[in-house]
Amino acid sequence: MDLLLDANREKFKLLGSQYTEHLEAVLALQGTLIEDILPSVTDELELDVESQRWAKEWLSDTCTLFRVLRRNKFTRSFALESIRKTLVWRFTHLWPPDPSPMRFVHCLPSPARDPFGRPILVVKVVSFNDSSDAYKPLIIQGLESLRLHLKRLNDDTQQSLPTLQYVILLDLKNLSTQSLNIDLVTWTLREAIPRFPGLLAAAFMINYSWAHAGIWSIAKRVLPAPAISRVFFPTQQELTNYFSLSMLPKDYGGTLASLTELNDPLWNDPPSVELGASGQPSAPLIIPVAQPPSITAIPPTSLLNPFFGYPVSSSGGSPSLHHGRRRKRDLARTLLILAWRRWRRHIMTCVWILVFILTVKGRRTWFIRSSQAAQPIWRVMCDSTAFL
Repeated sequence: MDLLLDANREKFKLLGSQYTEHLEAVLALQGTLIEDILPSVTDELELDVESQRWAKEWLSDTCTLFRVLRRNKFTRSFALESIRKTLVWRFTHLWPPDPSPMRFVHCLPSPARDPFGRPILVVKVVSFNDSSDAYKPLIIQGLESLRLHLKRLNDDTQQSLPTLQYVILLDLKNLSTQSLNIDLVTWTLREAIPRFPGLLAAAFMINYSWAHAGIWSIAKRVLPAPAISRVFFPTQQELTNYFSLSMLPKDYGGTLASLTELNDPLWNDPPSVELGASGQPSAPLIIPVAQPPSITAIPPTSLLNPFFGYPVSSSGGSPSLHHGRRRKRDLARTLLILAWRRWRRHIMTCVWILVFILTVKGRRTWFIRSSQAAQPIWRVMCDSTAFL
C-alpha cells in the first residue's frame, strides 16, 4: 500500500512542479499557435468561421498544450510541429463534433477522487468481435470527451494547479483472450492515445488473472517505459486502502452506489455555458495568453539555425520552425540554393560554352545554306556568259 501511494505521490509532485515551471512557456506557445499556426492551417484547409472557432477552443486548452509540450521533452519546436499535425488530424477524425457515449466507460461523480484529487474512470474491458474500423471513431470520440471533461472541471474550479490527469480502474473480468482484437488494441496504444497525451496518471488492473498474462506481454511491447511504470496490479485490500471505501462503487468493494446507479458526469454534464447572477450567460473564460515577443527570421542556411535547411523564427531567444513543421519544399529550395552557390561558376561556364557552340553551329549552318542557295545562281550566270 505504501509503495502504491508513494509511487503516485512522486509522479503527482513532479507533474505539478513541471506545470508551474513551464506555464510561461506554454502560454507563449499558445500565443504562437493562435496568432501564426491557426491562420496557416485555416488557409491550408480553407476553414470556415465555425471550424476556426472549434480549432481555437482546442488551442486555448492550456492543460492540453502543456501535456503535448511535456510529451515533446519541453522542446518548443517539436511541440509546435506535433500540435500542428494533431490539429489537422482532428479535422479529419473529430469534425464536426459528435460525442457518442461509450457504454463501457464510466467517470465517478464528484467528490469521488483518488488521494491526489484526480477523477476516477472505470473501464470495463470487453472483447470486440466486429471489425476494428467500426470502433475506432468511438474510441477517438471517447478520448475527446475525457479531454473536454477535464477542461470543464478546471474552468469550474479555477485552482492554481489544474486537474491534469485521470486515474483509471481497468476491469478485465469480461475480457476474453480468444476473441480479443489485437489490432484494435495496438492501434489504440500507438495511434489514438498519443493524440491525447498524458491524460492518464495511473491504471489499476482489476480482476486480473493468469489468463490475461499474454495480453499484458503484448501491451508491454507497445507501451513506452514511462507508461508501463504507471500500471499497477493491486489486490482488493490494496485497492480499498489506496482509494478508501467512500471513493469506490459497490462493484469494487466500496460504499458508493453501483455503476449503473451513479451519475456519469462524463456524458451527463451540461454544456460549458454558465449563468451569472442575473440569469444571463456569464462572460466566457478568458485564458491569459502571453504577448508573443518580437520575432526575428533566421535564414535557412544560417549557422545559427538549429533546423538547417528550414526557415526559422526566433521569438524571445527560442528558435522555432516558421511554419510549425518541416516542409519538403523548404528543404528542396535550400538544397537548390546551396547547389547554385557551390557550382555557380561551373554552371555559368558550361552555359557560355554551350551558347558559343550553338552560335558557331548556327553560323556554320547559315553559311552552308547560303552556299547551297548561291550555287544555282552561279550556274545561271555561267550559262549566260557561255551563251554570249
